[in-house]
Amino acid sequence: MVIESNDIKGFIDFFHEACLRIRKSKALFVRGKDGSLVKAALKKFSRSQLEMLAIWFLVKKEKMSPTIGAMLSSVVLEELARTIEKPSFWKELDEMYEKYFPRETFYDTVHTI
Repeated sequence: MVIESNDIKGFIDFFHEACLRIRKSKALFVRGKDGSLVKAALKKFSRSQLEMLAIWFLVKKEKMSPTIGAMLSSVVLEELARTIEKPSFWKELDEMYEKYFPRETFYDTVHTI
């Protein structure tokens, strides 16, 4: 699997934006380390899956530091593995995503022209 550097940068940009929208604060980044963590995570998850994980982390783990390292920590990933088994998990995740990153509909597009 080839990891594109624009996927790494794209996820880091998404994480920054998600922190601003969800936590109303800036994400904390560690130069070099976060890129390496994202690169390794992209070997297991797609970029969209990582983005959904970021939203879940920022909403559900509000007491943890807004860092990629905390999001990808073994403790958080273990809890996610347990939580993902619950029937309501995907519905809640979709609701979280829609709340902070509403999808533009055709109706929205037509009425902004």
